[in-house]
Amino acid sequence: MKPTSTTLLTAVLLSGSAAALAQTPCPTLPQDHISRFTSVQPSNQPQDLRIPATHTFQMLVQGGEAYSTAADGNLKEAFDFTGYVPISGSSANGYLSINHEGSSDATSGVSMLNLSFDATTKLWKVNAKNPVNFQPVVGTFNNCSGGVTPWSTIITCEENTPTAPTDSNNDGYLDYGWNVELDPATHTVKDQNGDGTPDKLWRMGRFKHENVVVAPDRRTVYEGADEGSTLSFVYKYVANTAGQLANGTLYALKLDGAIGTATTGTWIQIPNTTPAECSNTAAAALALGATSFNGVEDLDISPVTGQIYFTAKGPGTTYRFTDAATTVSAFEVFVGNSPGVTNRTYPINYGTTTVQEAWGTGNDNLTFDSHGNLYVLQDGGRNHVWVVRPCHTQANPAVEVFAVTPAGCEPTGMTFSPDEKFMFISMQSPDSKNTLATTDAAGNPVVFNKSTALVIGRKGTLGTATALATTKGKPELSKVELYPNPVEGAELTLTLAHTLRESATVEVFNSVGARVLGVPATLTPGANTLKVPVGKLHAGYYRLVIKTATTTTTRAFVK
Repeated sequence: MKPTSTTLLTAVLLSGSAAALAQTPCPTLPQDHISRFTSVQPSNQPQDLRIPATHTFQMLVQGGEAYSTAADGNLKEAFDFTGYVPISGSSANGYLSINHEGSSDATSGVSMLNLSFDATTKLWKVNAKNPVNFQPVVGTFNNCSGGVTPWSTIITCEENTPTAPTDSNNDGYLDYGWNVELDPATHTVKDQNGDGTPDKLWRMGRFKHENVVVAPDRRTVYEGADEGSTLSFVYKYVANTAGQLANGTLYALKLDGAIGTATTGTWIQIPNTTPAECSNTAAAALALGATSFNGVEDLDISPVTGQIYFTAKGPGTTYRFTDAATTVSAFEVFVGNSPGVTNRTYPINYGTTTVQEAWGTGNDNLTFDSHGNLYVLQDGGRNHVWVVRPCHTQANPAVEVFAVTPAGCEPTGMTFSPDEKFMFISMQSPDSKNTLATTDAAGNPVVFNKSTALVIGRKGTLGTATALATTKGKPELSKVELYPNPVEGAELTLTLAHTLRESATVEVFNSVGARVLGVPATLTPGANTLKVPVGKLHAGYYRLVIKTATTTTTRAFVK
């Protein structure tokens, strides 16, 4: 839930202020804040997850694991939206809602985990795993992204519908293509009209839903459609009653000109009273002149300025605007490609070197932290998890790479615990042929060969004795980088920093854990550069371990 100051600011913006807001300076983050890090080196996807050396991860659940009740079967695959719902505002007890973006009734749905954090071990425990029962609403289809409401429920979004739409329960509404509100405590669909029967959120419209974000006023909801170049609209829904989404007014955004030049726009009302009107949202928006943005994937609200940000997957662009109730202003490209620049690159400093990394296409999920740092998850390009600082402009970029993700996967979902010490995220459908095992914060080997839900935190905040035992309690060296990665020649360059003169051993292990190389080295205070002879290694995935009497550091590379 957003802080009170954000709630007040957003309420002002929604009530009619059309003034453009100046971008804020980059904040000075606390030393232990999760968004304080040095970029990882950009690369193609390896078999493991690469996050900053100051951070670690714990695997929570993978596709195919059994639910707590045997009769419920196993978790489905294709993890998408991964929403942490705090219990009474807690950052140590909550629910984790995981969407399954399946392509049929049988492979779609939502799983709800009951989580708790052990302050002694500094590890998360999954206390229960349950599927959500969608039978009362005739099931769901292609559960993509979603949102956590300010009143601690989940909204899951149906992105696609079967080829032949049906109304199997004869309630007047087509079965699929809606938003659905869930009670995470009971893992059931909410009853929206008080008649004792669960409902989908009909008035919010039927289209290819990607996501929702509920404003702090508890009434205004922004939602996006991923329907190609002609029907990918940005919608706004204003509920009649705060905290109750069953009834309200629906709008679509129409810019006052072409994308790339228009800076203002208007909200046009979309009919949503009858079942027929609710079922034909996209066609109505098109007929009324709404602007299509070619694959709207996610929207989020800046906690600093109150501006609305959204992604368009097709061009690889994240836009933002100021909402003034009936109109919008200050519409612009915030980050990514633009009509005039379709191959945007950004300088990425990963500790020892700065490289130009292509933004690419496919920017997808968005997540803000409370300081205004914007996480952009990529479905396309190299599938990075980017962070864009609030002081970023296209002329003076402030873009970093938080994660290079496992081979074959799309990083999906992402929410924070209220204290922002923990990040919850999923790796959707990695390559089933991945074999490299990575030790997580609990000391367990994790192979990213199926959908995986994770929690990420800074070292010292997440994980203690069990994980430290894998490195005998030794800290890592600082500013450790490998390049080029992947490596094609005879040598791999290893750079790092150390505080003393010390002997070291550099060892290389293959994907099944066999030691294939070991070379001695001497480290000196300050910056060190080592050359590792890898010319005789076969193509594949490797783990490099640098050991001294006081440190143990691990990095992965591809040959």
